[in-house]
Amino acid sequence: MSQVRNNLMGYENKDEYNSASFPAKVKRRITQLFQGRFNAWLTRRIPAAEQHQLTSRNIFIMPTRFGFAYLFFVLLLFLLATNYQNNIIMLFSYLMASLFITAMMTSFFNLSGLIIKAQDKSRGHVDQPVNFVVTTTSKQRRFDLNFSFDLQNTVQLPLCSPGNNTVKVPYLGKTRGRFSPGRLKLSSEYCFGLFITWTRLDFQCQAVVYPKIKAINGALPAMSADADSNENVTSSNKGNDDFYELKNYVLGEPLSRIAWKQLAKGQGKFTKHYQQNQGNLCWLNLQDMPANDIESKLQLLCYIILEYSKTAQQFGLNLGTVKIPPNDGLQHMHECLTALTDLSVRS
Repeated sequence: MSQVRNNLMGYENKDEYNSASFPAKVKRRITQLFQGRFNAWLTRRIPAAEQHQLTSRNIFIMPTRFGFAYLFFVLLLFLLATNYQNNIIMLFSYLMASLFITAMMTSFFNLSGLIIKAQDKSRGHVDQPVNFVVTTTSKQRRFDLNFSFDLQNTVQLPLCSPGNNTVKVPYLGKTRGRFSPGRLKLSSEYCFGLFITWTRLDFQCQAVVYPKIKAINGALPAMSADADSNENVTSSNKGNDDFYELKNYVLGEPLSRIAWKQLAKGQGKFTKHYQQNQGNLCWLNLQDMPANDIESKLQLLCYIILEYSKTAQQFGLNLGTVKIPPNDGLQHMHECLTALTDLSVRS
């Protein structure tokens, strides 16, 4: 219970919580309560969906600091004109007030009617941005659109042309695992910077953060010939493979395996598949990695998987509780990296 309480208070550990002053604890607690109530209200106001169309229900608008200063100056001019009964200053204050209202309506219609759709799942590595593709659909031009997730870097789209526009919004994962980047924030200070118009949309996005890539200096370690064997074989036996069959090309397969002769004859796009000796199938074992802690072993495995995938090397993955049969290709690579991501530390 104390760990949960510390997490709610926004501190990473108990020592940091105990060392904080009482006003800081109270301030942090009030912030957490307000944030929780606000998120619950947002869930009711703007529920999760595959795509959102911006209307008056999900668009929020308020003056910026410059807008509040501008409004204060208009009020000051009005009081000055009233006190001295100066019609010119009075007319000028009315003009500035009308400009203020016009800017507010223009800022609102800059977002109103915009259709937003975001990629629901994306993959990346620790300390590297996981990019989510956000697509905007509009019938007219939009200006100064800013996209970001909670406490993440902002990506700006200065001009949104009519039709479909795409932008990649990054999410930075600090540890491996599956994370929700939170709601997507779309904001704009168009026009004149008097108002900020924003919305917070929930697409139920999920970021799969693979382990950090830890490069190996020198040759890659040898792989086991069997998942349950400690015998080592050479790390590459592709030269001993026998041609087996041609299959239709699948996106992500290496170009070195494409049957160029058949493609040149106009027979279609195929890839060559080879039959390997089952005794020479290679396995990557977690326990064989030259590291002491499990996280370092996973980082080394991540690097080896990427390197072997570049050369279309067939390999299997043995993590103890999880075993993935030998294969190659883009899909096999992501399957292995996902297994590294989901591996429990206890295993």
